Amino acid sequence: MRTPELPTPLWTYGLTIPHDPRAVRVVRATIRSILAAAKLNCIVDTVELLVSEVVTNAYRHSAMETYVSMERTPDDFRVTVWDHAPGTPTPRTPATDDERGRGLGIVEACADGWGVRDYPYGKAVWFCVAPKANGDEA
Repeated sequence: MRTPELPTPLWTYGLTIPHDPRAVRVVRATIRSILAAAKLNCIVDTVELLVSEVVTNAYRHSAMETYVSMERTPDDFRVTVWDHAPGTPTPRTPATDDERGRGLGIVEACADGWGVRDYPYGKAVWFCVAPKANGDEA
């Protein structure tokens, strides 16, 4: 009997992005287009916010390209961002005047699930958002 780690995707898109400050904007636009085409408009704003936070972290903490996968599973929409930075990020409580450090706290608060997987040459940060029962999904 096979026990999958993740639900089997209905479809998957992937995007390799260079270490470039414009990458966050490109990923947001790509995800917005994919979700609109899939009639998952009910989760666009949340997913766009969360992917911005995770890809920004990858850009800031890794000097190499990043890979972003987007999967529609039977239960949710899952995004995984692979980067080459070492360490396992955790949410923290920044000081009031800190300009950074809120990203994973936002992910933790807004995603239906999230986590980090370590790999030999980096890590993958993932999150999932489930469409609401009365959402725009077809």
